[in-house]
Amino acid sequence: ARDRSERAFGVGFVKLMNADGTTLQDGRHNLIVYKGDNKKMEDAKSYLTLPCTKTEIEEKEAPSGKNLHNLANFTPTKDSTKDSFQIATVICSTKLTQNVDLLGLLNWRSNSQNIAHNLRKLMEVEGGEIVKFLPDTLDALFNIMMEMSENETYDSLVFDALVFIISLIGDIKFQHFNAVLETYIYKHFSATLAY
Repeated sequence: ARDRSERAFGVGFVKLMNADGTTLQDGRHNLIVYKGDNKKMEDAKSYLTLPCTKTEIEEKEAPSGKNLHNLANFTPTKDSTKDSFQIATVICSTKLTQNVDLLGLLNWRSNSQNIAHNLRKLMEVEGGEIVKFLPDTLDALFNIMMEMSENETYDSLVFDALVFIISLIGDIKFQHFNAVLETYIYKHFSATLAY
């Protein structure tokens, strides 16, 4: 508004959520800088369907052999794909995860055919990610035990997952989460069948 002569020379963006419901991975991301019509750059709908990172453009070109350099109104020419903007991201959330296996367990009701798989995979999830979601993970485990009580397959898998989580919190690295576990046990635990 101050200077009408200033014009956008390019646009770069990143998708914070992946198609599988997980969040953008922590780390460095090389964003593509698209150049195009100044008016079109103001309309996010005209570029949000395009690949946003160099990695994404390589993945989309590789399997099909198609060249994506002619997409929409923002066309990265051979020269403009040399332009990139690097960002580093770190997510801090107790509601959004970067781990698809943990997400599968937390959303077990919407994907009930994969419960056994998700329970097994939980024991491969990095401990730091599990403790961030400790109450939600415990709720999911106890709800699976309560609501799937007719299927004994899940009982031993839930039991193994609980032992894994409790031993994880026993690790010196996560011992400060003992208070979270204690609070959960005394104030939130309500699985009468598991009691």
